[in-house]
Amino acid sequence: MKTRLLLLLLLISMTVSAQWTEQMYAQYTYENYTDYAAFNQPVEPQTLDVELLEAAIFYETNRQRAAYGVAQLQFDAALHICARNHSVDMVEHNFFSHTSVVAGKERMSDRLARVGYTNCAAAENILYSPVKESYAATAQYLVGDIWMNSAGHRQNILTAEYTHLGAGVALYFDRTWLMVKATQNFIKKRR
Repeated sequence: MKTRLLLLLLLISMTVSAQWTEQMYAQYTYENYTDYAAFNQPVEPQTLDVELLEAAIFYETNRQRAAYGVAQLQFDAALHICARNHSVDMVEHNFFSHTSVVAGKERMSDRLARVGYTNCAAAENILYSPVKESYAATAQYLVGDIWMNSAGHRQNILTAEYTHLGAGVALYFDRTWLMVKATQNFIKKRR
């Protein structure tokens, strides 16, 4: 009961304290996003801004692509919703898998179809990890240290054919540690 209450409080706070908005993606790049001071602040449950952490993951992914000479990904709001919903489902239903336990969302293709994407080249990365000292540090750790050090996840991040990305997170407590489950959804949009 106590765990469910903490989860509920975290999920509620995700919508209450949002500082970052979708329109802000166009104002920053991986090179300067940390100029927005909130990215450098501690990730605190009382002032949690999941949009900020999701944006940091987006920019850190583009940092990795730039380092390897791969074109930048564009932010996609529908993929963002898809990724966040999968992360929230993994926390709410206590699983960690690309195969969801939620009816109608079992496969990535099911989840993508819910946001309007069918028959497209797509990939998904997931992970879970403790949260680090700031939004930027957490994203740097998740993307640079975890996903980039895993062959399959690294391949998804560096696949040149993918054009768009949505990142989504859900936070929860594992005993006393603030943890994150994160999802990245990549697609190739037809031109």
